Parts: sequence; structure tokens; C-alpha cells
Amino acid sequence: MATTPPTSAGRPTRSRSDSRPAHGDARRALLDAVGADLAARGPRGVVLAEICDALGLAPAIVNYHFGNRDRLLAEAVVHEYDKLVDEMNISTLSITTSAEDQFRERFAIRFRWTADHAGIDSMLNYTHVLDPSGTVLTADLHQRMGTLATLDMSGLTTCLIGMFHNTVVNELVTTDHPLYDPRISELTAFVALSGLGAATFLTGHHPGSVPLATQFPVILATMREEFTTRLIAHLRCEFDQMR
Repeated sequence: MATTPPTSAGRPTRSRSDSRPAHGDARRALLDAVGADLAARGPRGVVLAEICDALGLAPAIVNYHFGNRDRLLAEAVVHEYDKLVDEMNISTLSITTSAEDQFRERFAIRFRWTADHAGIDSMLNYTHVLDPSGTVLTADLHQRMGTLATLDMSGLTTCLIGMFHNTVVNELVTTDHPLYDPRISELTAFVALSGLGAATFLTGHHPGSVPLATQFPVILATMREEFTTRLIAHLRCEFDQMR
């Protein structure tokens, strides 16, 4: 989406798109544009009138496709999470060198995503932020988020399965996979929660790490590498006890 330099008020102005998206593409165009704004500005910074004008769409199309603003924002969060899970799984499974390299790649993507999507991070991880009224997350959105969370955990479990068996696994491990081990699935939850907190803190999007990100960005980058290395070392010990 093209933008001009920031105005004197510090807010960028949008240039209108030369061509309007086709009717069938308008929904996806809105989700992409709102997702980009959410990532950079958070929910309060999203101005739908500006986005619709830039896309050459009538503001009424928001209600037509989504019902209201809050539902559009929630759908955009799920849309961005979908893209994140897809990227992590595709990148992870494409690596053939080692399971630990797969694990490092997955965490590197998660750290980058969190750094670039600060405005979405808390909305994705805390339901009360995404849906403060308790009326936005409809049954279908809950189901989609659950499906994506399952794919996310399957990708992480696949990394851990590979590390446990000291082999590279290039397909998602499900419960009927010959390498599946329920003990490793339980360990996945620990790793996921550890990585979730680390991604928010070590990218400078936690109140306690904002000053660090501003004053010592190199230190935080080093800590991100150190976190992944130490987590792998811990997992090796866990695996040794399980064998």
C-alpha cells in the first residue's frame, strides 16, 4: 500500500489506489490492509475510512463483509495468524539439515513476526484484548483460531519429535504418525509458552523490555539467540531423561 511521508501531525497520509479490487477480492484486500495497520498502529490506530479510500472502496463494504468494525479487526488478526502459521510450518518443514535448525528457524520467524506485529501481538495472545465485549469472537472465528493453534502446535511438535529422534521430519506429525509420542506433545506446551513470552519480551514489546529495545537493541538480539540455544540445551536434557 503506497503512503506519503508523515504529516506534521506525525500520521502518514494514504494515496488512493489506482485500481479498485474486484468485488470478490475486496474482502481479502480489506483484511490485508487492516492487518498491516493493526501490526504497526494497534487497534486504536486503524482508521477504516482512510483504508477504504486508499483501496477505492465504499465504507459500507465493511458492514457488508464483516458486520462491524470490531469483527473486521478480529478477522484481520486471525488472517495474520494464518499467514504466520503458514510461514512457520512451510519454512520449518523445508529445512533438511537438522531438526535443531528447524527449531531455530521456527523461533527466528516468531521473533521477527512479533517485532513487526506489535499491534497484533497482544490481540492474538489475549482474548480479552481481542474481544473485550465478549461478542466479537463468533463460533466460526473461535473454530478457525483453534484450527490454526492446532497447526501451530503440530509444527512445533514436529520440530521436537525430530530433535528427540535425531532426525529431520519434513511432514507435520499427527497422532497417527509412527514417530508420534504423547510425552513430546506435552513438552510442546511448555516450549510454546516459553517462546511466546520470550518473543514478546525479547523484541521489546513488553513494558519491562521497551527501554532495553531502545537503548540496547544489540543486547536483545544476542539474548534472542541465547534463549533459543539454552532452550535447545534444556530440551536435550529432557529427551535424555525420556529415553
